[in-house]
This record gives sequence, structure tokens and C-alpha cells, in this order.
Amino acid sequence: MKKFIFLMAVLFAVSSIAQENRNTITVVGETETSVEDNSYTILISLQQILVYEGQGEVEVASVSDVKNNYINKLGDLGIDFSRFRRSTYYEFASSYGQGRVTEFYYLKTENKEEVRKIINLKVAGMSITNTEIEANKLSNDELVALAKKAMDNAREKAEALAQKMNKTVGEVVGIVDQNTSEQYAQSYGTSRLQSHVVTVSFELK
Repeated sequence: MKKFIFLMAVLFAVSSIAQENRNTITVVGETETSVEDNSYTILISLQQILVYEGQGEVEVASVSDVKNNYINKLGDLGIDFSRFRRSTYYEFASSYGQGRVTEFYYLKTENKEEVRKIINLKVAGMSITNTEIEANKLSNDELVALAKKAMDNAREKAEALAQKMNKTVGEVVGIVDQNTSEQYAQSYGTSRLQSHVVTVSFELK
């Protein structure tokens, strides 16, 4: 019985060593997915209007006057200013460089036409400080489908390389997929594509 157990242990050890020492080839597989917009966040600043007169600056319109004028102009476009939220954090963060009374507000919307109306609206004392685009997140099913395409690409590359070495590619022995559901829309440029990359190791025969 002891001999049998010893022989089984030896066979198991030999099998494990053989698996660890088998030849492999590791390649990077790629595919692409189209990034779709989900929402837009527009940050605006409302600032008092000053003009130089004599040796100093004179206020022409207070920040409250600028705000009320902007609210009326937005209303004419069918946009309710009450949907905006005040960005106290941004006011504090940029206060060191402000020489005038300034208030910051932001609006998050999924409506592209609203965004176009807001950025095209020209009002004295108001400026667009920043516009952020948030992309859709990928579902688990979409991530798996993209990983499968990238793995197919990896196998094609591995087979081409193996052929140069007069070898063949066997089963998959390892996968590294660090992709997440997050997608990123480019603020500038026209590209809507995002790469999906996986690293795959194959048995090399």
C-alpha cells in the first residue's frame, strides 16, 4: 500500500513538472469598440462686469445682475436655470486668481441640443468654463464579447509566429484581461474608437 501511494505521488509530481515546463507563447490580442456618449456636464461662470474709469475700475453690472440676465436668456431657450447646481468647490479652488466676484454653476444633461443651445448663448459676464463628456459603460456581456474577439486576434498572431518556428499552437493556458466597464470620450478629435486588449498564453507544440 505504501509503495502504491509513493508511486502515485511520484507520478503526480512528474505530471506537475511536465505541465510547468511545457513550452508556451504569449501574445497580445486587440480589438476595438465604439464609444457612445451618455451625458454632458457644462460648467459656467457668472462674473461681475467692471470697466476702467479714471484711475480705477467701476462696476457696470453686479454678479446678481449678470445672473438674472442669464436666467432670462436661458428661459427664452426653454431651459430652466433651477436645474443648474452651484459649484462651491470650483469657486474655492479658483478664488486665488479671481479679481472679480464670480459664481460657478454646472448642469448635467443627456440632451445634446441643450448643450448646443447653452454653449452658443452669448451673455455679457457669462463664460463656459468647462464641458465634460461621460461615455456609456460596457456591460459584462459586452466585455466578454470584446474579450473573445481580442482572444481570436491573439490566436491568429500566435499561429503566425508559431508557423515561423515550425511549431503549432495548442490550448489556452493563461489570460490576462485588465479591461473595465469604463469608457472615455475624447474631448478633442473625431475618433470614437477605444482599444480592448488582452494578453493570452497558448501551449506551443
